[in-house]
Amino acid sequence: MASKELLTFVSGISTTFANNIVAYRYEKGAFKNRKELLKVAKLGKKTYEQAAGFLRIRDGDNPLDNTAVHPESYQVIKQIAKSLKVPLDKITTVGNELKNLDL
Repeated sequence: MASKELLTFVSGISTTFANNIVAYRYEKGAFKNRKELLKVAKLGKKTYEQAAGFLRIRDGDNPLDNTAVHPESYQVIKQIAKSLKVPLDKITTVGNELKNLDL
């Protein structure tokens, strides 16, 4: 949903990448997940690593894509959700339980 101008404020996203993201979204429709960003022209793994945690994917395949959790930490969050017996899409609602969790 973000404009190319707004995207340039995201870490690692240059004007060229922002234009490519918007063009990809215009051509293919809304992103389904953060990994789909890797399909954007000239957006490589390093840029993805820098930007992914700041970009949100609403109503996508993975509820964590609409959070500040970086993709490299998804497995940890999945294990926490499992330990708390909470569906992954509800993990953001269990703040008090997280305080009591022995990490």
